[in-house]
Amino acid sequence: MSDALDPFLLFCGYHLGLDRRGRRRFQNAHDVARDLGVDVSTVHAALARYGLDAARLLNLDFDLVGAQLDIQASPPGVDLLSIAQMHWDLLQQAPEKPRDWAQEAEDAARENESIFGRPRRS
Repeated sequence: MSDALDPFLLFCGYHLGLDRRGRRRFQNAHDVARDLGVDVSTVHAALARYGLDAARLLNLDFDLVGAQLDIQASPPGVDLLSIAQMHWDLLQQAPEKPRDWAQEAEDAARENESIFGRPRRS
């Protein structure tokens, strides 16, 4: 049952690549399920139940990539679960910020043009 999963550990495993002991390693949903002692459908259900699914995180004012980088770039010996806790706290306070995909595409096209020039037409 997804109610039995700790949302913080789920966040750590699924989004930050930390197992429940705080060890860093790449993990997909199957790895997270194995680490938490459940099946993969329970992981997916819990992600949705706790609002930790990718679709929701895209619509929050939360820097998930920065959180992942903090974990990946930390030197040996650092308490990764403490870093994860800091990001968890920020996630819990993150306001909704729906993305404007059309504006993002326009901004990206403008930036690409400034770097690479106008695309050539064949």
